[in-house]
Order: sequence, then structure tokens, then C-alpha cells
Amino acid sequence: MNMHQKLNYEVTHHFDGLDISEDEFRRLLNIASWNGAVPHFNRRGRGAWEMLSAPVALKDDPSRVYHAAKLKGVGLWNPVLPGDAEFSNKLHDDAGNEPVPPLTDLLEYLITYPHFGISNEGEYKFAYSSPSPIGGIVHERAHREFWSSERLVKAGVPSIAPLCVIQYDESLRFQDQPMGAVITLSPGAAAYRISEVLFGSAMERGTDPAFDAHYDEMREALGIEGDPDDERVRLRVIRELARQAGKLLHDFSLAEMYRYSGDWGNFVYSTESKELFLIDLDSVQDLNGLPEAVRPMQVWRDLASAIYRMIAKLGYPTALGKYTLTNLMEFDPVAAKIGGYFPEIPEEEIRAVSQRMWSCFIPHFFLLRKHRDAIRNEWDGDRRKSYKMDHDLFYIVALTCLRPLFERSEVGRKYPSPITDADMWAKAERFLGERMEYFAWIMNRPVG
Repeated sequence: MNMHQKLNYEVTHHFDGLDISEDEFRRLLNIASWNGAVPHFNRRGRGAWEMLSAPVALKDDPSRVYHAAKLKGVGLWNPVLPGDAEFSNKLHDDAGNEPVPPLTDLLEYLITYPHFGISNEGEYKFAYSSPSPIGGIVHERAHREFWSSERLVKAGVPSIAPLCVIQYDESLRFQDQPMGAVITLSPGAAAYRISEVLFGSAMERGTDPAFDAHYDEMREALGIEGDPDDERVRLRVIRELARQAGKLLHDFSLAEMYRYSGDWGNFVYSTESKELFLIDLDSVQDLNGLPEAVRPMQVWRDLASAIYRMIAKLGYPTALGKYTLTNLMEFDPVAAKIGGYFPEIPEEEIRAVSQRMWSCFIPHFFLLRKHRDAIRNEWDGDRRKSYKMDHDLFYIVALTCLRPLFERSEVGRKYPSPITDADMWAKAERFLGERMEYFAWIMNRPVG
């Protein structure tokens, strides 16, 4: 029973390309406004998940069907959970098993951790996320997810589909901005992100029986047989998902957008449509809003970021001890992701590029494995963060190695760049300073 007061709102944007009934649309709005219904949160955070009463199709393509609704910005669920959640960033001091409506408190960890970025002058820089409310989302970012999902759907890229954006009344404002929520529809009924395969519930069968059933369906859809607890079976799944993620990012770039967070928590596999799709889009930007000379570098950065976010999670506390170097090198999900993005590049070239990136991570990987018991049982979050891989160095290695592949690709032809290898080394030297010597060693080239 909903014990919270109903939230007042107005619908500011509505996509009319879905064959959805008025009753179903109204039901979802009632959930988003806490009007007699409490949003169902399947994972901690600000995103609720609701099964549709009946599948919904695109009006102009009835073969594209959606099975569930994702409601972002409608509240906070912040339970105390064992396992993966205990290693995640804290969302709010008040943890509890009951969801609450959106809060206006600042989500601090997002604005304190530096990200690797590209300036409008084409130089490397550190960047920080925009301030965000806990359990909520400002209306502008809600609209960004609506806009970007609409563009992807119209371009035929597997993605959530837009339904509507709402804006809450004056009682919900964050740093002088109105707050809101966005409702999108999912091609898959299950809300599990593929991060569960890389470092989550797939690490130990029985952790989440519902995920086990979904994972079985996923492996069947991918045509991968064998013991689900076997590392090599899991890596076969990871390799295929990495390849599909690379292809998705390729198509996303061709749709003239950038800044998709390529973490495996932002991809979902639909066993109904047998494909991977994009799900979290509120950070996405229009590539056409950038200076033309910088557009290629932002596209390159999206792929580099996706590779970093995948490889770094192999060192996540729940994954430590679950992967061996021999098997990682054989199945090479980094090469699979690059190959999905660049189908025209020979595999031996791709493998050479992936090996450069692995050389950044492998020393870090074994350092974490050495300390895995302490990491899991003793270290606090700040100490774990101090052992993170040197992520800006990884990005620069990845960008430098990937640039020649883009030159010969479909994406590179759409966004041509005059930047040369010498230019890339000069950018690296200006940013890295003393670490330039380490970069040159990884690249197997002398400095200067």
C-alpha cells in the first residue's frame, strides 16, 4: 500500500509511435507519481521496473516489441544487501528495504570521482559528472534519455523506446532545476544487466535463482552449451556479449551521438529478441553540438571508455579469483569488443591492439588478486579506490591504438580526422608529464 503522498506532475513529452493503450499509459503514470502504487525497484538506485500488461509494439514496425517499462527518477531504493551491493558506492545514509519518493539531496560520489575527457580543443582532461539528486533526476536529463532513445529507435539501433517525460511540481527541485522522470519501454522482460555475467550473480550459481534462469535462457539464445559455473563457458558468453556491445556502440556512433556510458551495467540482453540493447541514455549528447574537429575524438573515447569499463571490472571484488589469465587471453573479450566495432579489420591486427590494452591491466589484475581476501573482507571503499587501475593512462593507450583502426572504418569515414600518430603522442606527452616514459614503454617505442 502506498503510504506516501501522491506527486503532482505534468507530461512534457510523449512519443506517439508506440501502440500502447490509454489505460496502460495511465497505469505507468500513476506508478511514476506514487498515485496508489509503489514503484517496483529490481536494483538499488533510482530506476523502477514494471512488467507491461501486454507486449507493446512500434506502430511503424510491429515486429519490434517491448515487454517491460523502465521508470527513471521516480524514487530511491537503498537496501542493505549482501554481495555485490556492499562494494558499491553509498547512495544515502538512510538505507532501508522500502522505496521512497525522489529526494533532493546531492548524490556526492558522482561529482568527486574524475573521469577522462576530451576538451573542445581536442586535448585530454579530467572531467566530473554533473550534480544529481539522490533517487531522482532533473527534468533536462530525463528529456535527454527520451530524445536519445527516440533517435536510436528511428535509426533501428536496439535500445529502450521512449514513452514519455514528466516534470514534477515545485516541491521537487534540485539546484534551481525542476525534477522529473522518464518512462521508456524495454525489448526484454528481464531487467538484469549483463554486468551480472561479468562480475555479478554468474560468479556463483544459486546466488540469485531468478538470474540463473535468465542466464540459462541467455546462453541458449546465444547457442552456448556447457556448465554455467565453468569459467570457459562464462567467457564464451562474455566474448559474444562483448562483440555485440562493440557493434551496438558502432551503430550508436553512426546515429550522431556520443557519451554513452559503456559500463556492462548499461547493457541488457533480451532473450525475447535475442539481442543486446542500450538502456541508460541520460548522459548521451548530440555529436553535432561539438566543433567538427573534435567529433572523431569523442567517438573514439566512447569505444575506449567501454573497453576500460569492461576490463576494469575483472578486478571487481566479486570477480577476483574467478578468471585466469590463460583463459582471458584465449577468449579475449577486449578483442571481441573491438572486432564487433570494426568488422572490416583483420583479427590479427585487432589482437595486437588488444594486447597493448591488456598490458596496462595485467599487473594491476595480479596485484588485486594478491590482496583479494583483504579487499573482500577488510578494506573500506576508499582503500579499494586507491588500488584502481591508472585509468587515464589506459584511455590514452586505447585512443592511440584505436585511431588507425577508425581511419579505415565506416565510422571513421563518417567522422574523418586529420589527427596523426605524432599528434596523438604530443597530446599524451602534454597530459602525462613524467608518466610519458611509462606510456612509451607500454607502446614499445622510445620517448621523443
